[in-house]
Amino acid sequence: MSKLRIATFNLENLDDKPVQKPTLEERISVIRTQLLRLNADILCLQEVNGQEEAGHPRRLLALDSLLRDTPYAGFHRVSTMTGDGAEVCDERNLVILSRYEIQEHHQYRHYYAPAPHYRIVTAETTGGEEQKAKKVSWERPILHARVSFGDRTLDVINLHLKSRLPTDIEGQKLDRFTWKTASGWAEGFFLSSVKRVGQALETRMLID
Repeated sequence: MSKLRIATFNLENLDDKPVQKPTLEERISVIRTQLLRLNADILCLQEVNGQEEAGHPRRLLALDSLLRDTPYAGFHRVSTMTGDGAEVCDERNLVILSRYEIQEHHQYRHYYAPAPHYRIVTAETTGGEEQKAKKVSWERPILHARVSFGDRTLDVINLHLKSRLPTDIEGQKLDRFTWKTASGWAEGFFLSSVKRVGQALETRMLID
């Protein structure tokens, strides 16, 4: 094998909700062409939402529609799952597609790096009670796959770091987009940074 094409693509909450705009069909008409242009042997996807259907566990039906009639539809595929492994997560799943066989895969969240504890200082609680230190847990896991190439193996890690948007602080937001104080916003930004760097730390520990 002389060349291996590895690509990553954030699908920005790929979903099939009835009232969403643009619709899934409209998004597919744009995204599918871009994925085909990548011509990837291994494709890492982020923000793939799961869909529910009566009588079935939650599945990646919107992704199935996107990949239909493309070479990627026949690729080996693994994704993040809920904690019990019964179904995919509701939102922001990670997916690895591979032209080559995936020997094994795992997902990690606080496996190598336990959640740190932090006491929030700007929260405004209704009872006025003093805040206690709580775990700062990152929501997004790491997806790791081992891909087989004959007698060789490639480790592939798909990671979606926490965004820079501040984490909500109790009593510090007037609405979804408006913060009450600059200090509350700053602490929310700090907590998001802790989550993002924590993910990076756990990934580095996995590699090492």
